[in-house]
Amino acid sequence: MRLHVFPPSPRAIKVLAVCNYLEIECEVQVMDYFRKDQRKPAFARINPNRRMPVLEDDDFVLWESNAILLYLASKKPEAGLWPPSAREQADVLRWLSWESAHWTRAIGILLDERVKKGLGLQAGERDERRIAQGVAEFAELASILDAHLKGRSWLLDKKLTIADFSIACWLTTARHGGYEVDAYPEIAGWFGAIQRLPGWQAAARGSPPSASPPWPTSLEQEPSLPSATS
Repeated sequence: MRLHVFPPSPRAIKVLAVCNYLEIECEVQVMDYFRKDQRKPAFARINPNRRMPVLEDDDFVLWESNAILLYLASKKPEAGLWPPSAREQADVLRWLSWESAHWTRAIGILLDERVKKGLGLQAGERDERRIAQGVAEFAELASILDAHLKGRSWLLDKKLTIADFSIACWLTTARHGGYEVDAYPEIAGWFGAIQRLPGWQAAARGSPPSASPPWPTSLEQEPSLPSATS
């Protein structure tokens, strides 16, 4: 099994974190966003969207990070990251959809304006109106998430699932995106628990637990660029 990822993209972090947590052996193929590896014909043949991450399992190729999470979880059903009941599965899908449609959008606005434009990786000057929009959207969504987590250990109460990994990965960019996590105590506590999970810290460095990453791990050197990932 091979993962094509761009550390430290949040979407790279979440698939690596689940892989690490489940102790699934996987070769990590590092993609260099800055050298436009994702635009090269060889990569486009496995993902015509030219986005990362991509998983290869023998002759099976899978893109879209949440689909990859579900596939990885299915490899170790006993771990419970993809729960067995229809209602619990629907609940996980609800949060994966929320992450994809809303959470990612709000945070992506802030990363575009505060990170990508600052590095000259996106055309134009910083748009303060867009930043205000991103801040407002993040605050609204973070309030929803914070209220939901009250009295719960995980999104599905006492059950850790792939939904927790999917939503938590975006908090790794909070400092650089300029959005406040500590203002939401339930989120802060939940994210702290996520960070203590086996394999999370290695994933945040962009590597399997036993590996020393051969690439820069600081966001100052390799900022998270969600538009190149999926």
